[in-house]
Amino acid sequence: MNNRCRVNEVCRVDFSYMEVLTMKGERGQKDPEDLRTRAEESLKSEPDRPDDMRLEEANSLIHELRVHQIELEMQNEELRRAQNDLEASRSRYADLYDFAPVGYLTLNKHGQIVDLNLTAARQLGIERGRLVNKHFQYCVFQPDQKEFLSHLNAIFDKRERQIAEVRLSPKDGEQLYAQLESLYLEGEDGIGLCRTSMSDVTLRRRAGEALGKAHDELERRVEERTAELGKANEELRQIPSKLIAVLEEERKRLASELHDSIGQTLAAMKFRIEMVLKLRDEGHVSTALNHLEEFVPVLQRSIEETRSIYMGLRPSMLDGIGLLATIEWLRQECMKLYPERHIELEAGIAEEAIPENLKVNIFRIAQEALNNVAKHSKAEWVDISLSRNGGEIELVVSDDGVGMDLDIIMQTSAARSLGLTSMRERAELTGGSFSIVSTPGKGTTIRACWPIQAEGRFQKGGITSLPTVSNP
Repeated sequence: MNNRCRVNEVCRVDFSYMEVLTMKGERGQKDPEDLRTRAEESLKSEPDRPDDMRLEEANSLIHELRVHQIELEMQNEELRRAQNDLEASRSRYADLYDFAPVGYLTLNKHGQIVDLNLTAARQLGIERGRLVNKHFQYCVFQPDQKEFLSHLNAIFDKRERQIAEVRLSPKDGEQLYAQLESLYLEGEDGIGLCRTSMSDVTLRRRAGEALGKAHDELERRVEERTAELGKANEELRQIPSKLIAVLEEERKRLASELHDSIGQTLAAMKFRIEMVLKLRDEGHVSTALNHLEEFVPVLQRSIEETRSIYMGLRPSMLDGIGLLATIEWLRQECMKLYPERHIELEAGIAEEAIPENLKVNIFRIAQEALNNVAKHSKAEWVDISLSRNGGEIELVVSDDGVGMDLDIIMQTSAARSLGLTSMRERAELTGGSFSIVSTPGKGTTIRACWPIQAEGRFQKGGITSLPTVSNP
């Protein structure tokens, strides 16, 4: 205010000075002293005219005016800078809004799209301009439209934060799962609006579905494994009774062999000895001696039958000369008893590579397989192979005989009578596996495998042998 007054004073001073110059021009012909006198009187006659201002005060006023002008220019510059910053901030906000990782939509109570960002347009597969004023529910997969409308109504009824998950059907892509998180707000005109964030949760949903399937699969496998363990436990509980049954069967077989071979031989020998003694007592010494000569072949056959029985129980050569030589002896014995069978042995493993605890079981399975071949297969050629296949010891016995229908055999007692059950149990109880392939008219192949690392598993407390079931 003070500066403004001083400016007015300066203006009035300038005006008075101009009057003086005018007066000087009009009355230039008069005496200068007279003019000066009249000017002084005219100046004195002005009622409120301030005293003449000094030059320094005028310069000060000019300086103040200049400072005030610079201040106004600086304020104007700051306003322009603030406006530019505001425009830049608005541009950044628009970029953050449009390129946010989630879609943003503004909907009215009818579900029409009032505004949306580029991410939402990309998720819906439609250009943003074409989506404005479009009903959002038409972008929702039809079975989920009811869920969306319930979500929208809840926003305007409760005016609280609401979350829903629906499936969208984009125009240019595959179906996706979207999580809608919405809030109620009022626009500048007081009309209620729904502000919604739309997140693509397809990967999470599919991961959840995959996890659910994996969980179901795991549950199924656990149930299967539990059933297998239950069956295994039941089989383990039955092992003692099976062993007893095997022992009883072995005793029965041994008793039958003793009765049919050695028992009958001894009975015949007793009868002939009694006859010889009677002839001697009757004085027919020469005839009695002739009968004694007939005892030699009978006794020789009895010795061979006895050897066959104890060799079937436990071949002594298995401990003496090893498994490979014992299987070779078994091959030769079978060919002697059944000369119509041609048996070949192929050994692809060194004796020292075979664990001691497996030798007797490998021999028993080979023995049982050859026994079946000799009695039932009617084969001409039989191949025995014992080899090392990778990390396993593999025994294979194959023939070109009549074969059999395994589906029928395994469901009847024939599997046990053929020794198939005992061979499987021997292999599995010593850490191996057993399989049989047979086709009627095309022969049979029996395969038993043991992992070599299983050797240590059975050296302490493991099963090293089981009673034999039959012998050739």
